Amino acid sequence: MLKKSTVTLSLALLVSLCMPAGAASQYPTFERAQQHVTDTGYIVFIYSAGWDKYGEKLCKKLIATEAVKTAAGDAALLLAPIYQIRDEKNNAAAKNVMGALSYPGDMADISYPAIVFYEKGGRQYASIHGRELMRATPDQVATLVKNRLAAKKKQEELLSKSRAATSPGEKAKLLLESSRVSGIAWPGGLREAMQAADPGDKHGYLGVLNFGFSPKQGESMQDFLSRLDAVLANKLYAPWQKQRACAAAIGHIRRSLGTMAGGPLITKYAKAMHKLDPDSTLGVSAPVVMRDWVRRYHYGQGWSQEIIPSAPIPMLMHDVPMEKPGTYSVTFKLTTGRDGIRINRLRLMDGERCIASQDSPRDVSWGNTQQVYTFTVKTPLKNPALEITYGNPPDKRSSWGDITVTAQ
Repeated sequence: MLKKSTVTLSLALLVSLCMPAGAASQYPTFERAQQHVTDTGYIVFIYSAGWDKYGEKLCKKLIATEAVKTAAGDAALLLAPIYQIRDEKNNAAAKNVMGALSYPGDMADISYPAIVFYEKGGRQYASIHGRELMRATPDQVATLVKNRLAAKKKQEELLSKSRAATSPGEKAKLLLESSRVSGIAWPGGLREAMQAADPGDKHGYLGVLNFGFSPKQGESMQDFLSRLDAVLANKLYAPWQKQRACAAAIGHIRRSLGTMAGGPLITKYAKAMHKLDPDSTLGVSAPVVMRDWVRRYHYGQGWSQEIIPSAPIPMLMHDVPMEKPGTYSVTFKLTTGRDGIRINRLRLMDGERCIASQDSPRDVSWGNTQQVYTFTVKTPLKNPALEITYGNPPDKRSSWGDITVTAQ
């Protein structure tokens, strides 16, 4: 009869022979896992205990799946409950498993069940949850785990290159790139590292990292749009940052100028938002914005207090009857109101092409009730429009009038 120790050793050997090389090991508690953890850190399969039976079953299945364990490499695996009612007993049970590791915060954008990735020191840096987890096969989950770990390795390589770099600009650039590795969180202490690498942010990378775009107190629309155009032209900003800037601008334009006066600008920046990444949430929303938040300024509407914008921005009047070659008069005539209008510039457009422009400011007032512009059309126009830049101050828009086009 074999001794008990011999049987135990034989079973352990058999289990090890059946395990794929490099497969991660599961531990019952953090205390045990901590004794064996490597630089790969911990991967914790968290399920809602006591009521989500499917989630519990899924986590137990995945943590035991060989493909998932192999993808996890030499990470330390834990199967951990999270309780809906966190009383003293449940907290003790959870603490027994999680130890020094913390659950994602209550306000974190994580649903359970979830697979959460922790660095060796306990910092969370990635997760797999929601649709991505619930609709995946075990093999697909294994691929997701592998991708998260590969992203972490790529991030660590960038951090290592940054430490080795001698130029402040190169150091800061590599640190910024480490924040943009897809699928995982920023490295810990990133802002402090960038400040140390490039004091005073002479190369602008910390400013890009801290990016936020919104109107400033008392800022004019022209200055606001100039800042936006500078962001869109800056190659340091990521597409998603530029998209968020466009979204912030579209909301500000709509609130400040309305859907008619602000329509051309809303359209301009919605198109830019879509072009940056058509498949992103903001990219997909751009056509809806142009459909629902833009009212076209049509020939026959003239001008009114509601149409004149509160900032000197171009407005496009569509459907003007100037398709055929010939000479046309465009007449602005004041009919009622207190203030009249200032016309800073009038341009004849064919789509996005400027046919002719008259840039000298003119006033239509009770002292001079109309202004007449003359344009010559030499070839047929497909989409004739008048781009009118009104110049009334915000508090001087009590004005109504007619705009007529006649062929000479």
